[in-house]
Amino acid sequence: MVLRLVGLWSILLLLLLLLVLRPDPAVGDDFPSLLSTNASMAIILDREYLGADYERTLDETKNVVEKLIREHLKNGGLIVKYYSWTSINLKRDFSAVLSVSSCKNTWDIYQEAVRERLVMLSITDPDCPRLPTNNAIMIPRSDGSGSNAFDEVSQIILDMKSSRAINWHTATLLYDQVYDAEISRCILSLLEDREGIKPLTLTEFKINAPTHSWEKRKEIRRTLLGIPTAYTGRNFIAIVNIATLTLLMEISKDLKLVNPFAQWLYLIPNTEKANSNFTTRSTLINEGDNVAFVYNSGSKAQNCTVSVLCYIESYLLHFIRSLSKLIREEQVVFGQISDEEWEIIRPSKQERKTKFLQMIKAAITSKDECNKCSQWKIQSAETWGYVYRTDFLTDGADLQERRKYTMLDIGYWSPQDGFMLTDALFPHTQYGFRGVQLIFYSYHNPPWQFVAYNDSGSPVISSGVVYDILNELSRKLNFTYTMVISQPAEINGSLVEGNTSSVYDLKTISSDIPQEIFSTLVNNKILLAAVGATVNEKQKKFVSFTDPISIQTYSFVISRPRELSRVLLFLSPFGSDTWLCLAAAVALMGPILCAINKLSPYYEVHNKPTDTGLGKVNNCFWYIYGALLQQGGLYLPYADSGRIIIGTWWLVVLVIVTTYCGNLVAFLTFPKIDIPVNRVMQLLRNDRGMTWSIRRGTFLEEMLMDSTEPKYMQLYKGSQIIGELTDELVERIEAGQHVHIDWRNNLRYLMKRQFLRTDRCDFALSTDEFLDEQIALVMPKDSPYLELVNEEIKRMHQFGFIQRWVAQYLPAKDKCSGTGRVMDVQNHTVNSSDMAGSYWILLLGFVSGLFVFVCEFAVAWYRKHRAARAATVAYRD
Repeated sequence: MVLRLVGLWSILLLLLLLLVLRPDPAVGDDFPSLLSTNASMAIILDREYLGADYERTLDETKNVVEKLIREHLKNGGLIVKYYSWTSINLKRDFSAVLSVSSCKNTWDIYQEAVRERLVMLSITDPDCPRLPTNNAIMIPRSDGSGSNAFDEVSQIILDMKSSRAINWHTATLLYDQVYDAEISRCILSLLEDREGIKPLTLTEFKINAPTHSWEKRKEIRRTLLGIPTAYTGRNFIAIVNIATLTLLMEISKDLKLVNPFAQWLYLIPNTEKANSNFTTRSTLINEGDNVAFVYNSGSKAQNCTVSVLCYIESYLLHFIRSLSKLIREEQVVFGQISDEEWEIIRPSKQERKTKFLQMIKAAITSKDECNKCSQWKIQSAETWGYVYRTDFLTDGADLQERRKYTMLDIGYWSPQDGFMLTDALFPHTQYGFRGVQLIFYSYHNPPWQFVAYNDSGSPVISSGVVYDILNELSRKLNFTYTMVISQPAEINGSLVEGNTSSVYDLKTISSDIPQEIFSTLVNNKILLAAVGATVNEKQKKFVSFTDPISIQTYSFVISRPRELSRVLLFLSPFGSDTWLCLAAAVALMGPILCAINKLSPYYEVHNKPTDTGLGKVNNCFWYIYGALLQQGGLYLPYADSGRIIIGTWWLVVLVIVTTYCGNLVAFLTFPKIDIPVNRVMQLLRNDRGMTWSIRRGTFLEEMLMDSTEPKYMQLYKGSQIIGELTDELVERIEAGQHVHIDWRNNLRYLMKRQFLRTDRCDFALSTDEFLDEQIALVMPKDSPYLELVNEEIKRMHQFGFIQRWVAQYLPAKDKCSGTGRVMDVQNHTVNSSDMAGSYWILLLGFVSGLFVFVCEFAVAWYRKHRAARAATVAYRD
């Protein structure tokens, strides 16, 4: 009985799990095959939406369905169900749904169709956000009877946003006064916030239309000057006519509102009085502009009407043809495999839906037979790099004959297809220079540019900081380049020796740009010069400098600080005044202690002798000296006054000895360094009679020459202006008689070269850094790409690229790398040089003792000889 109950409970539990965990039929692939079941379609004709046209539309739709099934459905069948309202249940056995309803109802039907994975075909209101193209096909209803093309602008804006042709966060809307009455529809389209459509922060400006052209020009300028681009951004949508377009483009260019960062989209509803080539005026579009045009290229006529039935028939025709084709394809596959294999590989409902949509879109795209009157053309200007390209120039052509841009036909708009693009609306914003081939000039100037000969014997840029920056710019801005080397004939590849190259061997300086390169910049023939040049205020009149790629500071190289003699190391813990005070204290304490012992009444009361022990001055002196060396003594005073004096001296000795020992250890560990000159003011004081030099033609020479600061005036007046650092000057620097002032990095090259030559660390860098010199790339005057290049340089600085590249070309670290400013601190083992002072003291003590010993013998002999003589005289007498 118990086993039966357990078995029953197990079966019930298993059934419960199967009910809970069974797959959702709507999610699985158990949708009937088109080979075994006819496809079904729901056609929703909203009675409320169609109004009086409902009955006629329904009857004609039924006739169209019967006709199309009879003529075009050669395989299988199609079950069509008609509904006059939108609140229906789309069962899972539907294959598709076709709806004619309002925008809100269309989106509600779409949400359910997506869940059921149905093919969604819809016709709805104008100004309705288009359904996502990967799940549905939608046509905004338009009868096309009006002659005003402006009615379609709002739908175009919605389609631009839904197709992500514009992906802006902020925008400025400019529109002609003639569109004031209907502009609200366009504003609502720009502010639309729905699935797949980002809302915009919009700022709108109306352009009034005065009678006279000069008044209109003044009005446009006033309007543009009132736009706070720092807050509204640099994205502009202009809905204007042809006359306003010309003035707006000219004035916006004058006010520098058109640049590589700005995007200008012009929507032109009425172009009847102008041909389609209105953008060919060369004065409107220039190098670096981001300009796109969407303009009406169709012909609106009074008899150009569009019927909803036409679109319904088009939808049904292509759906039925696609259905017939899919059934035929499945029959071919089914006939070659078994039933079990077919159940495994047959297409799921989602796969069939995707295939349906692809086939219908391919059939109807660019074939709008129902509304031939409504057609908008989309063009974009390709401008970046055109001034600097050589493939457009004919022989003998000058700068004025260069092409400035090319108009690209990138797409169209129609009510059926929506906003169709074959390229980006603003191609340069997305693709930069679009792979254009540019020419750059450079020359040999390490560490910014290293030039070497290649295998064919031609000079090329092989490496360098500017070379790395240029490669990063070409990658980010999408261009390729050819390098032209402007270099004297004597330069050869052997000069480039990796990180050990010295600028003194090359005789090049960053403040002197070769005339050939400077001329190409002044004539605006190159985008930029691939050189690291010093930012020069005088040259800014002719060229533009980017933000600094590096800031070089000036220092000077000196002879390496040497360790001072350690013979008198034992005297180093105390200063000379401390030693004098200590000697005076020892000299005074002996007589003071002796006087206190002699004058104290203690000895008289206790009948103690005062002429022995500490009653003698010499005994007191030696006791004080012994106590200083922590050796004690044979005598101690009996009187309390004497003992207080001795105790106080012991405390003083404790402090003195502890301080001395601690400082002595410090001086043993940290050697004392002799730094002759470390700052500019020390150099100017010239206490050691040192000379200094700077290189001719450098930024430093120019700054010192023009400076009014007394320090720098004196520095320039006393300097030696040299062309190169000779071996003689290097020897004087090594001897501590001369210093050389230059870039800190250049001096590192000099130190590295000297180390490789002598295998010694002979030089050191001063701690003083002064006169920052900014190194930047050079571009033509008023180049439109200056801000663009600056943004990329800023990004490289933020990511640490440039800092890493500069460090890469500095001399490799060696044992001299840590001796630039201070000596390295290491654990120190006491050696004989540290103890030399002690040996000298011992020798001095031995010599002094020997001298005193000889004097004692001499005195004793003299006394003995004198006593003998006195005795002899007395005997004779």
